[in-house]
Amino acid sequence: MSLTPSIANSHEVNPSSFAPTLASCPLESAGGIAKPMDESVKNARIFIVDDEPIICDMVRLHLRRSGFRNCETISKSEEAIDRILAELPDIVLLDIHMEPVSGWQILAALQSNDKSRHIPVLILSGASDEETRVKSLARGATDFLAKPVIPSELVARVRNTVSSKIYRDFMTAYSMQLEFDVLRDGLTGIANRRAFDYELKRRMIEWQRQRIPLSLLMIDIDHFKSLNDSFGHAMGDAALRGVGALLKSRMRDTDLVARYGGEEFAIVLPFTNPRDSKSAADRTRKAIEAHPFQIAGQEVKLTVSIGAADIMHGDDSELLIRRADAALYAAKRNGRNRCYYHDGAECQLILGEDSRMEQASRYLSVQRNPVGIDSLHIAVCDPDPAIIEHVHEQLQIAGFKSLSILPSVDTALRQLRSEGADLVLLDVEQPGGRELLTELKADGIFKKVPVVALTERSQTDRSSDWFQLGIHDYCQKPLRFEEFISRIRNGLIAKQHIDSQADYSTKLEHEIALRTAELAASRRDAIRCLARASELRDDTTGCHVLRVGRYAAIIARECGFSDERVVWLEHAAQLHDVGKISVPDNILMKTGPLTLEERRIMQNHCMRGSQIIRDESETKGATCNLAVTPEANFSSPLMKMAALVAESHHERWDGTGYPRGLKEEEIPIEGRITAVADVFDALSTERPYKAAVPLEQCFLIIAENSGSHFDPRVVEAFFRSKSEIVRVYQDYAEERTS
Repeated sequence: MSLTPSIANSHEVNPSSFAPTLASCPLESAGGIAKPMDESVKNARIFIVDDEPIICDMVRLHLRRSGFRNCETISKSEEAIDRILAELPDIVLLDIHMEPVSGWQILAALQSNDKSRHIPVLILSGASDEETRVKSLARGATDFLAKPVIPSELVARVRNTVSSKIYRDFMTAYSMQLEFDVLRDGLTGIANRRAFDYELKRRMIEWQRQRIPLSLLMIDIDHFKSLNDSFGHAMGDAALRGVGALLKSRMRDTDLVARYGGEEFAIVLPFTNPRDSKSAADRTRKAIEAHPFQIAGQEVKLTVSIGAADIMHGDDSELLIRRADAALYAAKRNGRNRCYYHDGAECQLILGEDSRMEQASRYLSVQRNPVGIDSLHIAVCDPDPAIIEHVHEQLQIAGFKSLSILPSVDTALRQLRSEGADLVLLDVEQPGGRELLTELKADGIFKKVPVVALTERSQTDRSSDWFQLGIHDYCQKPLRFEEFISRIRNGLIAKQHIDSQADYSTKLEHEIALRTAELAASRRDAIRCLARASELRDDTTGCHVLRVGRYAAIIARECGFSDERVVWLEHAAQLHDVGKISVPDNILMKTGPLTLEERRIMQNHCMRGSQIIRDESETKGATCNLAVTPEANFSSPLMKMAALVAESHHERWDGTGYPRGLKEEEIPIEGRITAVADVFDALSTERPYKAAVPLEQCFLIIAENSGSHFDPRVVEAFFRSKSEIVRVYQDYAEERTS
């Protein structure tokens, strides 16, 4: 999924604008492929534009007799553009020789308009010469039909074109839905944690480059658990939706309102200075307090606690979040329904109607217990009982509740493994102290636990290698309360930050793995649907692409491909003939020999396939240069490989293939492998224009063409895998003949 330029705006996408398309589209039950005349195709809106009414009526009659229900005619060419842009049909049948507005002018107008550029246009013309046909396709027409119209050909071309458009529209809507779901919170409809993380990091980059001010609000619904316990989770969900909607309605277009998790929300405020961020926090708190939330027929009053922080020099996104979180916890600890601001050193009450006396009282309270660290566990190892007692007393005064004593250096590590610790106070100068420090920093469990050294040495004569051994900080004896507690607090904040990062990384890795698997499955399904769309026109089972993919994967593994590239090639090879979508039925389904012109059109499917995968209207360059095309031109390495396969699988080892006449190593290895897989399957299966060749004769033909048609090394790998190839052939035998 690619991100929009601003995540702040991407969460504004309204799912209702495309959800009906997905909900009503018949493609879901059809595996993504519109059947020849299913309801979606029959209900397609067809515009017939021709200045000869008799032609319009005749074409409409043929289409209606074949089941198309919505056929409209436009016999006045000057009205065509406005009607098409206003009604946006599914297909336009357009005569190019009209007056006063020609079909060329109408086609150009449709191609230049973003609303209509994707509407397929089928040209109707009495002039069927090559120049007219090529000119039509070059200017953006989807297909060409010569007059007088052959009814069966007309119906087939309209049916196929409409089916392709319905499928394309479905995939577009599906992609939009996927991207929307990735960035939207399913319950509240606002941005989710992922969108918040992306937006905050993007704004951090703006700060680093352009010094654009940035503020962050962290918001928590007060007493939310009581609301759930009293009224049920349905009421709690409704409250979350209501608060999310109110927050979003009060923010600017440049701001991002996101559900951070549980009952907590976050707001990213770019272009906001500290004064304005405090003001925004207070206004938001008051707005929620004053708003009567209508939930399940009841009027419910809610309040929130808010923490605010602003970007500072040297910040990263985690530090900014930590400060805003610390301010939020201060607001919750000191009575809720209030706002606190973290100025980089301490939390301050954002004064609304509160008195300055209340502000001072809460300030002192925040100093005693910053960022909720009073319950973290501290272990102390010092040989002096007086120091132990003094440390215990000072920690109790500061509000720290969990302390354990490590009486012996020899047993300290074993006791720590049993009891755990979030911070260790260690007299490094006691016998065995340095060795214990070394063991702690070498232990996987305690490597990231901060160690604060207790020492009688001054700053000027302490051992500088303590820090090299891994201590977080040090305190000089005798311990001074304010300095000692400040260093303890800083160490515990660092530990809490490390733990939260580890937890978040684990959750993020799991979420990314899950989402990656989902996206990979969706991509495989989309590739298979597109491959089957190209194959079903001359292979009713659509199994050809599956077999070619499996054969190619087997050969690739034998050629030494990595496991990842084997999987890529299996899926990429399924798209080898996707360019057949552009080949007219009368050529693709022809049972007799092709004319030179028909052969040229048929052979062009290689370049067309590559263009479809790359989403390019024309091929660039005169040589096969996909191997050096920048990765940015492709949605994934798999799609780059698919473009290589589509373009090169009809090249021959001796240079007599097409479309570029490449030879030997000039041909990408993926194309050489797919060539063997494709020819073997074409030989061994029945087609409308030929019977299946016996299996052993197929292997003989492959061997005879080694060194001429095929890369000898690929053929050797093919024969080394003969048993696996035969197994795939047999596994698909029933589907192939059904």
